[in-house]
Amino acid sequence: MNSVAETFSSPRFQRYLLWFGVAVLAAGAAVLLVVILGGQSGNPTKADPGFHPQLPAKSVPLKNSDGVIVKTYQQLDPGIRDSVKMFIGTVVAREHLAQSWNVVAPSMKAGYTKHQWETADDLPVVPYPGVDTKRTQYYLDYASTKEILVEVGLAGKKGVSTRPVTFQLGLVPAGKGHWLVDYWMPRWTPPVPQGQ
Repeated sequence: MNSVAETFSSPRFQRYLLWFGVAVLAAGAAVLLVVILGGQSGNPTKADPGFHPQLPAKSVPLKNSDGVIVKTYQQLDPGIRDSVKMFIGTVVAREHLAQSWNVVAPSMKAGYTKHQWETADDLPVVPYPGVDTKRTQYYLDYASTKEILVEVGLAGKKGVSTRPVTFQLGLVPAGKGHWLVDYWMPRWTPPVPQGQ
């Protein structure tokens, strides 16, 4: 019994035990990497016969009707700016909802008929009742042939207690020179706690 205790306490045996532990750890780490990264199972999957891989269509900077690359909100064509103003003045303000139908993308109004859109209380658009459309501020984040993203600063009319809020508004192309709103969300970041 004494010789077993001496064997376990010998420096040589402890070195062998350490190296054995390191080898087991390395083997376990290798197996974990193979499982996580998903090695070949031996049964490679085959693509469908009709599948032809394609890269997404390249997005290029948007040019307005004058041929100028759009870099500011004011450089957007008047029709696009009118659609944005119509969207804010109708569905965001929750007034004259029937007028907003033609400026909202199908993805945003999916599941609604035109009549339901005009009369619904639960539209998928964050409202801002009492918006002062004359004090609305616009800033272009980017404009490409596939999407336009605009920051919109809203404030309420006099007497409206709603605080000013910045929203992000996205538009997608819907035919020759026609763009529809398909994204509308507040751009809000939580306040950072002071002195903690």
